[in-house]
Amino acid sequence: MSKRRGKTKPKGKRKPAEPVEGPMSIAAFARDRNVDEKAIRKGIASERIPPSCVGLSSTGRRQVITDVAAARAAWDANAARVPNGPAVDAGRSSLVEASTLTAMERHRRLKIDNDLREGLALSVPAAKREAFESYRTIRDTLLNVSARYAEELAVITDPAELRRRLDAIIREALGECADRLEASGE
Repeated sequence: MSKRRGKTKPKGKRKPAEPVEGPMSIAAFARDRNVDEKAIRKGIASERIPPSCVGLSSTGRRQVITDVAAARAAWDANAARVPNGPAVDAGRSSLVEASTLTAMERHRRLKIDNDLREGLALSVPAAKREAFESYRTIRDTLLNVSARYAEELAVITDPAELRRRLDAIIREALGECADRLEASGE
C-alpha cells in the first residue's frame, strides 16, 4: 500500500474569495489565488500588485498584503495580459493569437530551411557572392574587348563596316561571358 504524502491541490475552478479582514500573508494570498508563493513575490516586485496593497507585518519583519481586496482585483486584472515576447507584437491581444503567430513563424522558418537544403533557395551571403562573381566576370570580359580587338578596329575606315564589326565583337564577348557564367554556376 502506498501512503499519500501531503494534500494535493484541487484542480478546476477555485472557490469565490472570502472577504478577509486585516492583513494576509503572502503564502495565504498565494493559496487564495491558487498560485505559487514565488509568483506572488514576483508580482509584488514587478508591481503587478500595487505597492499600496503591500506592507509589513505587525512584527515588522515580513511582507504582507494589507489591502487584500485591492490586491485581488489587481492580480485578476493583470492575469489576462499576454506577456511581451518575440511571438507577440503590439496588435496581438490574446494568447491564442500569439500561439497562432508563433506556429506560423515556425512553419515559415521550416519552409525556408527545407528550401535551402533542397537547393530551391539561396542564403543572402551566397546570393551576394554569386552576384559579385557574375558582375566581375561580365566586367572583365567587356573590358578585354578593347585590348583584344584594338589593332583590328584601327584599320577599318568605313563607319558601316566598323559598326558591323563592333556589333559582332560585342556579341561574341557576351556569348563567351554567358558560357563562363554557365560553367561557373554548375
